[in-house]
Amino acid sequence: MDQKQLFVVGAGVVGLTTAIRALEAGYKVTVFAEIFPTDPKSIKYTSFWAGANHLSFAESGALMEVLEKDTLNEFLDLIKQDPLVPAMTRTHFGLYETLSGAQERLDHFSQFYPDFRSLDASECPAGVVGDVVAGHSWTTICIDVPRYLLYLLERFFKLGGQAFRTTIPSLSSLVSANGRPSMEVFGLNSSSGPQTPTMNPVAVINCTGLGAFSLQDVLDTDVYPTSGQTIIIRAPWVQPSIIYYFANSDISYIIPRQSGDIVLGGSWGVDDWHATSRPEIAKAIKERGVRIYPELLPPGKREKGDINDLDVIAECVGLRTSRKTGVRLETTVLEVDGKKIPVIHNYGHGGGGYQSSWGSAKHVMKLLGELD
Repeated sequence: MDQKQLFVVGAGVVGLTTAIRALEAGYKVTVFAEIFPTDPKSIKYTSFWAGANHLSFAESGALMEVLEKDTLNEFLDLIKQDPLVPAMTRTHFGLYETLSGAQERLDHFSQFYPDFRSLDASECPAGVVGDVVAGHSWTTICIDVPRYLLYLLERFFKLGGQAFRTTIPSLSSLVSANGRPSMEVFGLNSSSGPQTPTMNPVAVINCTGLGAFSLQDVLDTDVYPTSGQTIIIRAPWVQPSIIYYFANSDISYIIPRQSGDIVLGGSWGVDDWHATSRPEIAKAIKERGVRIYPELLPPGKREKGDINDLDVIAECVGLRTSRKTGVRLETTVLEVDGKKIPVIHNYGHGGGGYQSSWGSAKHVMKLLGELD
């Protein structure tokens, strides 16, 4: 019996995770993308620039909350099964200079994370310097993004997936007899050689992120970028995940990676397409980070607190795929050459792509099952 064929468009964390789940469910999966994890860094490839830890800001009862809970459980299982997976558990600390306006967020965290605990100011992690009035902690997942994307790609190919590099004007172009876009084989396709995908998939999974704004047969005007600027530093001695809420509404966050690199952030530029680091934001991120956690500096440099002593690897800017109406996980239909092709949309996760990725893939499998 022939396998049912699926097309997945997009090779970011959401696309690759969805493709893996589909392969595990017995589908024959082909991924189409312009950019893959092994390519040079590009502002077009959002997944590479993420933090990423598990910090839920979903509304209670919303779909995103379900996706994040499923993903948290999956990551915890992955880490238990394979200690070498490029993700790790760490204690997360949220620290506040004022609790004004924070109660709703705290109520959500306390319901979401099983080991959530409120902290007194005296319980700050060692090394924190600041005017902390209260805080909280729980076990979070910290993902080593560059390594994790390669892990997903390798897992995809080991399961028998195949991939093609292409730039498409529309989803319809992949299944139309009238001029499919040029494409080239990407990566480690099966030993028997890549098989040209037919034009009769049972469904197309749209994981194009910000691309959904410009695809001719999607044109989702609810989609917009939220830029995020971070600094990557080398500081393997730093262990906790920290987010510090200043009284003036600024934040500073510290996310450790398995490699010993640290993500120091951040910024939140709504509808901001600016693709390169702004020096004034980079300077502010460094100053806030060192101010509240001098441990970011190498031993012997902490008393002076000079940001120039940070071991900076890179200044980064990524464009989160935000959406006015929230994550899009639904089925529509394309009519192409007299055929009706189901399209399952899976994008618009904002800053929560990693922390909702496995849950989103699970939901896509549910929507696929409803097509039978």
